[in-house]
Amino acid sequence: MNLKLTRWPLLSLLAIFFAGPAFSQRSLKYENGGGPSGSGASTTDKTVTIYNGDAGVYSPTTTVTYSLSNQQYTSVEGNANIPGLVFGAAVNGNGNTPLTAPNYGLMNRLGGSGNTHYSTNGATPAINVTNDYTVSLMTIGDALINANGSNKIATNTKNVYFGDLTLTFNRPVNNPILHFTGMGGFYNGSNGALGFAAGFELTNSGYTLSRLAGNFAFSLVNNNKIYNSSAQFTTGTNNSSPSAASGSVLVNGSNITSLTFKVLMDGDRAGRNWSATNVVNGDEFLVAVTLTTYNISGNVLNDANGMSDNTVNGPGTNAGGLNAVLIDPATGNVVATVPVNADGTYNFTNILGADYSIAITKDNVTVGQAFPGVVLPDGWAATGENLGTGAGSDGTADGILTGVSVNGNITNANFGVQQTPVTDNKEQTIPTPTSGSIPQGSITTPVSGNDAEDGALDNGNTIVITELPSNGTMYYNGNPVTAGQQIGNFDPALLSFTDLQDGTNETSFKYSFLDAAGQQSQPPGTYTIKWDGYLPVTFGPVTAKFSNGQLLVNWSTEMERDNDHFEVQVSRDGTHFETIATVKSKAANGNSDRSINYELAHSMTSAMGLAGIPLILAALVAVSMRRKKQLLLPFIALYVLFGVTSCTKNGMNETKQDRTLFVKILQVDKSGNTRSSKIVKVVEE
Repeated sequence: MNLKLTRWPLLSLLAIFFAGPAFSQRSLKYENGGGPSGSGASTTDKTVTIYNGDAGVYSPTTTVTYSLSNQQYTSVEGNANIPGLVFGAAVNGNGNTPLTAPNYGLMNRLGGSGNTHYSTNGATPAINVTNDYTVSLMTIGDALINANGSNKIATNTKNVYFGDLTLTFNRPVNNPILHFTGMGGFYNGSNGALGFAAGFELTNSGYTLSRLAGNFAFSLVNNNKIYNSSAQFTTGTNNSSPSAASGSVLVNGSNITSLTFKVLMDGDRAGRNWSATNVVNGDEFLVAVTLTTYNISGNVLNDANGMSDNTVNGPGTNAGGLNAVLIDPATGNVVATVPVNADGTYNFTNILGADYSIAITKDNVTVGQAFPGVVLPDGWAATGENLGTGAGSDGTADGILTGVSVNGNITNANFGVQQTPVTDNKEQTIPTPTSGSIPQGSITTPVSGNDAEDGALDNGNTIVITELPSNGTMYYNGNPVTAGQQIGNFDPALLSFTDLQDGTNETSFKYSFLDAAGQQSQPPGTYTIKWDGYLPVTFGPVTAKFSNGQLLVNWSTEMERDNDHFEVQVSRDGTHFETIATVKSKAANGNSDRSINYELAHSMTSAMGLAGIPLILAALVAVSMRRKKQLLLPFIALYVLFGVTSCTKNGMNETKQDRTLFVKILQVDKSGNTRSSKIVKVVEE
């Protein structure tokens, strides 16, 4: 017969001492219906769903999966279906098959342990062995005998390694508590009693164990090994009674996803076999897990100085409507969400001990889904986040507090927000720019805005250029402006523009004030400069060539505004141009938003002759300015006439000697304003 007995409660004072400080936290436990069904020796994984104390299933769903691996003894007296370490088996049986035991049952099923042998480290409800459940395992002594019945190792051997037990959590947890029941028992046969006691050695690096509670036999050594410290498992202290060790240990560690223990077994007698005839011996024991939940509270504060004092502080606010969101940093999913109260306070309750991030957002989010990101109410910006009321922050002012490790109740998980400045839209009308430029000094309308903390804002404050013009180049005090550039002591009279796009009647840029806390206005304001009419024409490609004694000129426009006509001009030197033809605009009323093509075919002789006249006239006029210029004027006229006639008669010969010619298109609007295309060189066909 196998007995599992324990020594009954120690003094209540000792139980309280080992339980550690109480924080009125909640404990999550194994309850009826949460674990695997069935019974009988098996190595199949067993999964338990954690319950919310003595109530229903905890949300979000949290599970612990038990797995066996690294079996050192693969059969029991030749029974290859049963290795040495199994779930759901019990001592005694027939031949080489142990009795069946439930995979999941009450904690008082073995060992005679009581509630005071266990601790939830102050969390409530505490362990109740008549109500709380656990998972059943067994180390089978019969795995330690040879086929002929002889022992593989002596029966007084300690730390016989059977295999590994791994507990895997479906989500990272902090500081889980493990409860062991019934580590030790004996079989009293005709050759005397033989005691067995299972033990456990934690193999994970970085974690340690702390004993919270237990009976006199439940011991911990080196902060990683749990064992039965009785000299003999057939008797208790002073040989008074059989003893099985039961108790609780705290696993010290954060972000724990799995724990692996070497499962060991000690024997306490020499000179007999590990097994008796037709009886399966070994140690049946139980392992349960409880987790602890806590409260997380904090504040959203109107941090008017923008953490210039490196402290998240100020009066509480919810900025007109905010939610606090608890996020699992491993998955990015929402764990819980609560509204921020009007005074800026918020509180999460019954939160599993783990590592989290906390965010604030005006949007509603869904538990179990990915957090979509921080969205603050219009006119508000994050200034910083900090865990605690002292100086410091988490390093990034983004509305997300990172690195919140919950090992106890958390207070003052604080967020700083601030109302951003308001920037006004501004507009000024100026005369139509010439040559696509607006000179410095033309823009005089002052900027304006206000800030909840700093008051009225205008010229002289710092602005940020958030968006540049799309149709020109912007300068400040003669220097090109870049997007995001801060300009202190701003004066719009120092603005200027070049390369304004043809066919437009305005340009604009966006700007934000920068307040004393370093916050920009959201949204920015738009500063628009308008003029009457449009910059008249947007030229497309211009080409020119000689072909069959003619000058062929082709050009196009992408846009026309108030256009009247074009003048085709030619030049020998690319500097002095003369008009050789006029072409009317094809656009209806001189306005078009589509591409229009133009062409001109002109006598090459005439073009070459006209291109030379300016040079001849310049020379003769210079001569005529000398003494007796009155007598020379008639000769100048005759020379010009002769030159033109000669050029006409001998043009072909001349162009063969020098056919270099340049062409440009001069656009003339209805008001007489002009705009030139680029200059192109005539090419030979």
